[in-house]
Amino acid sequence: MAALTATVAAFAVPSATATAAPAHDPVIMIPGMTGDPGYMIPMQTNLQSNGWPSNRLFTWTDSSKMTQDLAVAARELGAKVDQVRSQTGASRVVLVTWSASTLAARYYIKNLGGQDKVSQYIGFAGPQHGTTNNGCQQYVSCQQFKSADTPFLRDLNSGTEVPHRDKVAYMTVRSVNDINATPYDTAKLEGAHHNYLMTGVTAPDHFSIVLNSTALAEMRKFIVEHEGTAPPTTPPTTPPTTPPTTPPGDCYTATNPTHVQAGRARAVWGRAYANGSHQYMGYNLASRTTKLRMKSANYYVIDNTCP
Repeated sequence: MAALTATVAAFAVPSATATAAPAHDPVIMIPGMTGDPGYMIPMQTNLQSNGWPSNRLFTWTDSSKMTQDLAVAARELGAKVDQVRSQTGASRVVLVTWSASTLAARYYIKNLGGQDKVSQYIGFAGPQHGTTNNGCQQYVSCQQFKSADTPFLRDLNSGTEVPHRDKVAYMTVRSVNDINATPYDTAKLEGAHHNYLMTGVTAPDHFSIVLNSTALAEMRKFIVEHEGTAPPTTPPTTPPTTPPTTPPGDCYTATNPTHVQAGRARAVWGRAYANGSHQYMGYNLASRTTKLRMKSANYYVIDNTCP
């Protein structure tokens, strides 16, 4: 996956009147193999011109430009994340990755504690399941994604392709005209919150996908929609309300989605919590049934003695 070789054209500095959005998590934008951080400046400019403060936007790559062992690159990424969090005071960051860096970032989230420091993962044109265009094996990283069956990818994709999905929002962007990450569905992650496919003759190639205005608009939309929605490390944050001492109330035995729809529970990132007591009911799936007892108005507890 050769990095973009054409010089990135200069982009106008956004107007000083651009709307600031201090609530945005800091964004770290990372190019692919052999790529310079400067390749991500158009994306950085696009975000800034759409309301992201400049002091929340960072471009970066590891010491080898993503040509070394991607597990090592992931450790270096962890140091960068900590530096940005310290500099900005933010608890979490958004990782926007491209090509080979999509794998280093996912390794960091899965294996190095990144799930508690990353709010969103966005991967452009990543060789998530290897690539048939693998003529770059002079680089260690390329050897790691030369096919879906490499030890690195087998380990990375085992269990789930979106590790810690309950804490990190995942988005991928891929194009039918990408001839580097091939076949193009290699860039898709099973279980991602949004897998965005660009089609048609005007769809971008591997190098222009991070410059494409449609792709960037979709990325901005995803970031905004998922800001502030990730649960903390130990949900829920709201302390349980002490219920009044009342006789046992009505029982409700139903699937978790039914409880949520009826207003007896709430869903947070695919998990269900009883209203009032905030007791964890398991995943919000039709296959999961929970017995709830109403203790008072809008206060429910799990009670397995319910019929």
